[in-house]
Amino acid sequence: MYEEYVMNPIVRYERDIAFNEGTIFPTKILLSKNDTSTASVRLSMINRSEEINMHTHNESDQIEYCIKGKAIIFIEGLGEKEILEGTFIYIPKGVRHGLVNVIEPLTVLTVFIPPLF
Repeated sequence: MYEEYVMNPIVRYERDIAFNEGTIFPTKILLSKNDTSTASVRLSMINRSEEINMHTHNESDQIEYCIKGKAIIFIEGLGEKEILEGTFIYIPKGVRHGLVNVIEPLTVLTVFIPPLF
């Protein structure tokens, strides 16, 4: 017999979520595959002069929204692009990308569909 996955609504307050240990930059996991099979969501704070090496996510699309800060990202097919408050980014699965330079401390909300973590 087919059993349907039932998802319950979730309300979380960022102030109540601790930063993850062992990540390359401070991250708060707002939604994970433990919560839903639909998406994972994280809030990241990345310090000035940080970099994230070129990489791909082969199983998930990535959606980014810059809450504050300023940085340069490289996205395959687009080249280097500036990120600042209010910037929306969509990176399809399999597209190489990396954070080239953080000019001002960056706060970014990231969604992975389906969930990456």
